[in-house]
Amino acid sequence: MKYVIVIIDGASGEPLELFKGRTTLEASHTPHLDALAHRGLVGLVRNVPPGLEPSSDVACTSICGYDPAACPIGRGALEGSALGIDLVDGEVAMRLNLTHVSDEGIMVSYSTDNIACDDGAALLGELAQELDDETFTLHTGTGFRGILVVKGHPELLETDFPAAHNMTDELVSHYPAVGPGAALIAEYCERACEVLAKSPTNARRAAEGKMIATDVFAFWPGVRPVGMEAFSTLYDGLQAGMLSGVDLLNGIAFLSSMRCYHFEGVTDGPDNDYAAQARGIFAMLKECDVAFCHIEAPDAEGHDGNAEGKKAAIEAIDQEVIGRLVAYADDPLTPQLRILALPDHPTPVATKRHSDEPVPFVLVGPGIESNGAARLTEKEAAATGLLIDPGHLLMPLLLK
Repeated sequence: MKYVIVIIDGASGEPLELFKGRTTLEASHTPHLDALAHRGLVGLVRNVPPGLEPSSDVACTSICGYDPAACPIGRGALEGSALGIDLVDGEVAMRLNLTHVSDEGIMVSYSTDNIACDDGAALLGELAQELDDETFTLHTGTGFRGILVVKGHPELLETDFPAAHNMTDELVSHYPAVGPGAALIAEYCERACEVLAKSPTNARRAAEGKMIATDVFAFWPGVRPVGMEAFSTLYDGLQAGMLSGVDLLNGIAFLSSMRCYHFEGVTDGPDNDYAAQARGIFAMLKECDVAFCHIEAPDAEGHDGNAEGKKAAIEAIDQEVIGRLVAYADDPLTPQLRILALPDHPTPVATKRHSDEPVPFVLVGPGIESNGAARLTEKEAAATGLLIDPGHLLMPLLLK
């Protein structure tokens, strides 16, 4: 038996007037997900335990079969581990976003219009050259993402730093950091603004009519990750692989001793090559028992408030990824296959931020019986009466 988990990041949401009271999942044309729902088990799963932040580090840790409440890492450190950053005692890692804030102080884009990796790396390189010292070290991540390592300031762990994507279309002054480390990071961010104001990369982007990065925001502090058991140890020797366009999932894979895969064209946005990601799944299945495929685009479109873009991403995933998986599973010459498809958390278009509600899932394959659902949607899943809570218990259900 082989197993595939498709994480459709942020695909769940709330009813929209644009779609006549339907959610984006309900409004999307998803014949292949519908086929899975007819054949398999559909229900809701709570990937974000009560009291934890509804972010992908928590939700995807649950999906990978780990209890996020039992292994709190901090997303900055988690993403840093994917970049090979090995924190030592006394170091704190924070996620840092390149952002665009208007002259009036409104967060226009938490991602500088989902800046491309080359320009993001250039801007982060300029910041590192000017600001790195014995306290601060800035590392380049994917696209608009960086990792800021801070030495000698454990008080950052006691400070509440708001996430940049939760400020979209609002005054950033309404979201101050609160705690003993707030002033230190505020001063760093102010110095970063000065560097960005004279940035050659920004100047070129402005001449090309592209959005420039005006500010940086640092949040999600964490320390050196410890104690995450290998996936193969936890799940009877099964070897797992991870394919994702974002550092976070690769960090989870690194800490759980999964194999990390990289395929040309797999990105963190709507330019993702979905067909290439499907081919990546089949390549993983040749070497692994369990293949995790994480697709970021619906979440990115949700954060941008782009309902049509989110719908288009879901439909592309259905056509290019799920459709190929269904054909593969139905081929008598391929190994028996179980498929699990689900969002990690909702990213409603109206709020442009994550929420912690349960999300729909579909599980199909040999030994799995249908429970009568017709589609993978929030309402269909709720109507089955099946709720997996806490979410990390879904992995044993898939593998048993």
